[in-house]
Amino acid sequence: AVVSTQSTGGLQNSARDEGARQEEEQGVIRLEVIQNSLHTEVPKQHLLWLVGMQNVYVLHLPRMPKEYIARLVFDSKHKVLCLIKNNAVIGGICFRQFPSQGFTEIVFHAVSSNEQVKGYGTHIMNHLKDYHIQCGITNFLTFADEYAIGYFKKQGFTRNITLPSHKYDGYIKEYEGATLMQCSLNPKICYKELSRVIKL
Repeated sequence: AVVSTQSTGGLQNSARDEGARQEEEQGVIRLEVIQNSLHTEVPKQHLLWLVGMQNVYVLHLPRMPKEYIARLVFDSKHKVLCLIKNNAVIGGICFRQFPSQGFTEIVFHAVSSNEQVKGYGTHIMNHLKDYHIQCGITNFLTFADEYAIGYFKKQGFTRNITLPSHKYDGYIKEYEGATLMQCSLNPKICYKELSRVIKL
């Protein structure tokens, strides 16, 4: 995965999504899981959001070819969890689920530069965790480059891979110079509320 977000650590980091959570409760922001389809008509608004998400990735992930980003964002096997503010996409995570293998690959994660340091990156990730618990998938895998490892660690990822390699070999996209990381989810936790619970 390639990530473009800013983050500061520990419990302070886990509480940084409080403002984002309040904005969601107030209707200032919302999150939508969307994807392209080859078989059914995709709402025009979803296509516009996919274009918006592609543009955020292209701008904030300059080492990734634009064509590669577009191919994955619009690929029907990939989904995008978009964070929407004023009806425009300001951040999100592109991911691909492998239910039979027991994991989801996180491909891209970015938040617009003028919207960073507001806890949006953490809030999106927490939404993605809760979404996957509902889907019955409790493992995330991602290839993190050197600039993203710290961010993923703060989101609960580790370099200690417990998922058997035969589950993901040949499925996940490998990136030269990147480190494979895993996050195992606890189905008993509501991640959107985690920092609020820790704070108490």
